Amino acid sequence: MRNDYYSHSKNYINRWVISYADLVTMLLALFMVLFAVSQNVTKYQAKMISKKNIQTPIDSMPDEFNDFENIKKMFEENETLKNSIHFLKEERGMVIRLNNSILFDEGSAVIKKDSFVILNQIIDSLAKIDNNIIIEGHTDSIPINNNKYPSNWELSTARATSIIAYILKTNKIKPNRLSAMGYGEYMPTADNTSLGGRLLNRRVDIIILNSSNFTGENHG
Repeated sequence: MRNDYYSHSKNYINRWVISYADLVTMLLALFMVLFAVSQNVTKYQAKMISKKNIQTPIDSMPDEFNDFENIKKMFEENETLKNSIHFLKEERGMVIRLNNSILFDEGSAVIKKDSFVILNQIIDSLAKIDNNIIIEGHTDSIPINNNKYPSNWELSTARATSIIAYILKTNKIKPNRLSAMGYGEYMPTADNTSLGGRLLNRRVDIIILNSSNFTGENHG
């Protein structure tokens, strides 16, 4: 009788171990599937970012952007600003890329007073054309440590809307030509694992859309 009891107990324990092993195997298979999916998503995002940032020389831009050639040269001749402001062309239109360091203090969406001169020169040029404009805020991948902005999403969006708020105060561009977007760290142009890459990713992009990307009479 005693031997039968131990035999029964042993069989019960063995069944429990087998069930547990099956569960572990299923979980491992699930994690492998999730990992494979995440890799595909990452590759897809990288492909979309690469496609989004297709660039062509500024000299080959449509005639509608000729007014920006002079301001481009002016910034390039300024030793202090030429490394912080870049002009490039994407499929959707022209991009004026400003490094966050010349616009904002770290972790802040308040525009620096010293950058008003730069913004005013850009706004004067934007007022000469009818194209719609998108202001995009971008950050690096380092989490923000700030009570006002819980994440880089909020900070990047706040910076974009701060630029729009300043543009509207000038009364030179109609509100229906403007829109703001915040991407946080999710639209990088460089590798966030290096300091140099993070510096490039901290930026505000002012996109002047091609005429083919909008309709209607939007005059500044």
